[in-house]
Amino acid sequence: MAEHKIMIGIETHVQLNTKSKMFCSDRSEPGDAEPNSNTCPVCLGFPGSKPRINRKAVEYGILIGIALNCRINSNVFFSRKAYFYPDLSKNFQITQYEIPIAEEGYVQMGDDRIGITRVHVEEDPARLIYQNGDITSAESVLIDYNRAGVPLAEIVTEPDFKSPKQVRNFLERLSSVLEYLGVYDPAREMSLRVDANISMDGGERVEIKNITGFESVEKALNYEIVRQSGMRRMAATVQRETRHFNAELKTTSALRKKEYEEDYGYIFDPDLPMVTLSEAHVSSIKAKMPELPEQRAERLSKEYGMDISRACVIVYNGKPMADFFETSVKLYNNPDGISNWIVNYLMKSLNWRGERISNSKVRPNTFVELVEMVDKNEITERYAKELVKSYVDTGTSPRKLAEGEKVVLTEKDIVKIVSDIIVNNKKASDELKAGKKEAMQFLIGEALKQTKRQANPNEIREILTKLIGKST
Repeated sequence: MAEHKIMIGIETHVQLNTKSKMFCSDRSEPGDAEPNSNTCPVCLGFPGSKPRINRKAVEYGILIGIALNCRINSNVFFSRKAYFYPDLSKNFQITQYEIPIAEEGYVQMGDDRIGITRVHVEEDPARLIYQNGDITSAESVLIDYNRAGVPLAEIVTEPDFKSPKQVRNFLERLSSVLEYLGVYDPAREMSLRVDANISMDGGERVEIKNITGFESVEKALNYEIVRQSGMRRMAATVQRETRHFNAELKTTSALRKKEYEEDYGYIFDPDLPMVTLSEAHVSSIKAKMPELPEQRAERLSKEYGMDISRACVIVYNGKPMADFFETSVKLYNNPDGISNWIVNYLMKSLNWRGERISNSKVRPNTFVELVEMVDKNEITERYAKELVKSYVDTGTSPRKLAEGEKVVLTEKDIVKIVSDIIVNNKKASDELKAGKKEAMQFLIGEALKQTKRQANPNEIREILTKLIGKST
């Protein structure tokens, strides 16, 4: 089968961490507010209501643009995008079209450079709640306007992606950058949504709308590649359209014909002024730019003598995990051991529970107990791998967990256990004296059972050799 030329570009919509909405003073994060209670005439689009620009949202847009190596425009304005859909009651969305905050940036992904077309800010529409089905099959739809007007940053890429996997890797990196900037909260529901555009062999572009979850984006694109490839084999025409991704079925379905830009009828919003982003203002924001993931990974590698790949795993897991690592190292100076236990064991246990370090029961002061006990041979590495699971589940001090299971053994304890095993297993002891290696493995196995696999096998071997030698 001939290889198809695939072109993929994405539009990422990020809910910004501001206290108020994009064009009014309603709370941006209403929490447990009743549906449609966190609203006002502005975000409901009442006649005569006047929007006001959220300064912090614009500054967040500048921050994102700088972090993505974009050019920041000096004069920007807002436009009305004709939007005949029930999630925006005024039938238009206030957004940026002609001149966005930032343009012409890039993200370096190994040898590939992903172009950033633009970064602009706009308002989020309301939340649609489908009853007894999804967008394609629901019997009815409820609308909650609490989300209407929440500030969004839209990040649009060039069609530079070569595969769905590369898109997923990009989104994971982008999410980390945004989290380090402090502009969004990845734990917030629907905080990052993706519209993915894909075409094959120069054909029409298909858009998959409002995908949440990086894995879902990859699966949606993979499905589209299979679907469009099949259509081409059957000489069918791929239509320019917008499609919906069903996360349960892992398939896409047609929603509507894809609109063209001119269909939206963009016009300058007469209620909002032109915004001047002076060079001094942009420079002041740039001066406050926090350490970004790539910079932090390089610093951790140099400062703590870590392998750069391990540093990247910790850093790109999110800012809270990188903070957790550095705090742990301050409490117990073993960066290699701590990073090893974080990457190979702690992260796996957190992933199994579907938790991030920030909302888990794990704390640096108790986590380092685990590493320290392994370093001091108070518990074996084998047992510690099991102990970390109980620790993540309960948050209880690893030392207390180990003591509760009576597994913190002194050398004297292990010698007593091995001595008893020699006495109670005379045949195996005699065979060991005669030089049979199988007997050594048997006796070590018995000792591991009685110590609940807490003793180190090499330590048991040395004790057996000494005790058998004395009895000889």
